[in-house]
Amino acid sequence: MTAATHALGRELQLVHAAQWLYAINGEPFVPGEGDPYARLVRGFDSDEDGTDDAGGILASVAERGPVWRSRLDTWVVTGPTALRELSGSRELAVSAAVPQAEAWLPDPARQRSTALVRDLARRGGTRAVRGHAGTLREQATQAAALLGPGPVDLMADFAEPLTAAVYAVLLDVPQERHAAFAAAVAATAPAVDALLCPQTLEVTRRLAAGVRELRELFAGRDRAEADLLLAVAGARAAADLLGNALHTLLGRPREWAQLRSDPGHAARVVEEAQRDRPLWRAHPLVALAPAEAAGTRIETGDTVTVVTTGTGGGPAPLPVRACAALLPAARAQAEQALPALAARFPLLRPDGDPVRLRRAPLTRRLVRLPARLGEEETR
Repeated sequence: MTAATHALGRELQLVHAAQWLYAINGEPFVPGEGDPYARLVRGFDSDEDGTDDAGGILASVAERGPVWRSRLDTWVVTGPTALRELSGSRELAVSAAVPQAEAWLPDPARQRSTALVRDLARRGGTRAVRGHAGTLREQATQAAALLGPGPVDLMADFAEPLTAAVYAVLLDVPQERHAAFAAAVAATAPAVDALLCPQTLEVTRRLAAGVRELRELFAGRDRAEADLLLAVAGARAAADLLGNALHTLLGRPREWAQLRSDPGHAARVVEEAQRDRPLWRAHPLVALAPAEAAGTRIETGDTVTVVTTGTGGGPAPLPVRACAALLPAARAQAEQALPALAARFPLLRPDGDPVRLRRAPLTRRLVRLPARLGEEETR
């Protein structure tokens, strides 16, 4: 282990230790009410009852007010009014609050321009995915065809490999590099959560290697920056959205059957999944210029975390336009995948408890979704 790796590991440990400390204590080493934001970002509270508010954390975050200062030295922004004020602001950029072994986010100043959003749209925007509709449908059909009746993990056996195949096509990855691309995408799966929650050193090293592999793959391209962002964050969003939609359908046999006669119903299922469980529960940001939310002034250089508390009755506006630019391709994949799987398997039912990853406070990533696929029952 190199000195740099050792130093990084120590930094990650210190950040995670601070999160745990403030989550439990109101002040350092003083028992009392802890910081709910620290409790959220440490990533160890599960929502076993299936709700989006693990142990009431989101409610506790919202109770502190629309804008408040966490003990972790960031402004926490919640509530519909404050979110609308910051929505689409050019004064905010996504920024890591945790040391990174390999940077993959575009420079904050670059995020402020329209060029990045334009490049993302050219690759994964609504018009781009419409042009690939036939390919997306073919990829979904092929992924479903690889499955057989019986027990299956819908994440490991369907959503994850399909996402890697779809994004390899969207990003023009040469056929001979598809396997390497899929491995790199899998390695970078924790990248979004690692912006706020330190991962283990081994996971961090694999993540960094995956980023380097993707950067090498896209080297020399005109839109390499956008391609890297889509491969890391876009592919993660696509797999998570498809997994959440499948999770929703596990308890709804009538809707699963409806997908066979009405493939367009998939769009409604995907919209519901996105509304009820937003892809990103928190957005780590940095202020590039002074801003104001709910009467609170945020100075240049201040860190801000926008937290979706689920109390607004609908999807919260996204604070950075680049985040919204990742969604069309993710939705398109899910809208093709659901009817393709339903067409092959008329029956879908749960076959165990789903498992969500720890240290994943932003995505609450599904890592296991056990189900049983079957043919029509005969009597």
